[in-house]
Amino acid sequence: MAVYLPENVFAVCTNQLSSNYKQFKLSDDRQMRSVQLGSQNRVFLVKIDKKLSDDFTCKSGWSSGAGTAAFGGGVVVGMLLLAGGAATVPVAGWIVGGALAIAAIGYGIWQMMQTPTCSEMIGFQESQWKKHHTTVRFDSAQVGNKDMYLALTKNSMLACKEGGILLPFISRTSAMNAAANIANNNRIEMAVNIGSGFIAGVLFGYSMGTTLPIGGFLGGARTLFVLKQTAIFGAFLPVGYFAINRFASYTATATNAAMGDNSYENVKGAGEDTTSLLQPTDSWDPYSVAMDAKDIPNIRTRMNQNKATKSDIAKFDAAVAEAERQGSYSLKNNPQLKEMITRMKNGEFGAALKEMITNKSNNLRGMVNKKNVGNTANIHNENGKASIKANVRSNIETSGKVSGGIITLIAPFISSFFAERAIRVGAEDFANDVTNSITVNALNA
Repeated sequence: MAVYLPENVFAVCTNQLSSNYKQFKLSDDRQMRSVQLGSQNRVFLVKIDKKLSDDFTCKSGWSSGAGTAAFGGGVVVGMLLLAGGAATVPVAGWIVGGALAIAAIGYGIWQMMQTPTCSEMIGFQESQWKKHHTTVRFDSAQVGNKDMYLALTKNSMLACKEGGILLPFISRTSAMNAAANIANNNRIEMAVNIGSGFIAGVLFGYSMGTTLPIGGFLGGARTLFVLKQTAIFGAFLPVGYFAINRFASYTATATNAAMGDNSYENVKGAGEDTTSLLQPTDSWDPYSVAMDAKDIPNIRTRMNQNKATKSDIAKFDAAVAEAERQGSYSLKNNPQLKEMITRMKNGEFGAALKEMITNKSNNLRGMVNKKNVGNTANIHNENGKASIKANVRSNIETSGKVSGGIITLIAPFISSFFAERAIRVGAEDFANDVTNSITVNALNA
């Protein structure tokens, strides 16, 4: 005994974004339509019947495209945030950042426009019914390719070329619940992709906006820094695709398999593996110190106030010049700068400068708390107060970059979890669907 599927049974897709179900219809290419469900006159479905009453709104294209466009928009916002506090626009960062923003927005829109339709995708040879009956056929007496007339049963699933799995439901209520559950999880996945893409764009745009002194053009060390940041960004795409994204997908699959039952693996195994491209995160240098050109006069002033020698000043200036040549205030490849920063941390050039550049993490920026600010305000002049203000802003910027970087790194794991959860909840509803209303006795079933 088997449960065969008649036409107009309800259809739900694991890739759908809308909360509505559709219905399975007879194929226009089907030659015979004689085997029906009793007095209902509903013809039983076979393998050739790959037709829906209407197209689903598919997350494929929309999710990745919206994330890519959000990244481009974030780049623009990041550069605007910097420009809001600058007298003139840093030209080099806008040249590179603007070009990437336009490309990302354009490509994202193109991806969304390429969103496939069910009527097109399930028509491909790659889209096939899985778990159909292996011996029972309907209306196959006068057709050549009898394999396409093997009967569909309640366990059958239509694997779409685009990666979704179309599940048949007998119960309208079960179909409604499954459609809503799947759509909710897919929309969360899409929202995470958009949010993480936007945050990554803001971080990258802000980074591009700070690659030149105010009003400067491409040239010299700053050009190298721009190229370095762009190269890191470009290199992250394959790393994200082949490493992080794959690991996130594996983790999400394992987690949902542990949380669910065999129904998840049953449906998951019928689908096609489609891993969308991961949104890139900000490229930050772990060896860098939070220092830029505006700090130099204040640091040099503190050194002079604490009777630094001409040799010390010359060594510091040489270290700064080397940092400018490299395009980064990184201590890794600048031993002179590392030496001078270490001496500052040790208090050799006064408590005020030590406080200005030292924190718990041994980064350049100091801790900003009530005690430090109060003590410093008593001994610093107006330049010192300006330095504290810059210090606070830099700490906020650094914290924002670190937090944003962490968010964009964990986002693939979150979105992958909800993508797999959509399959799991759909599979559980599919397994619990009511079927006793169309149980049919058949030989060899």
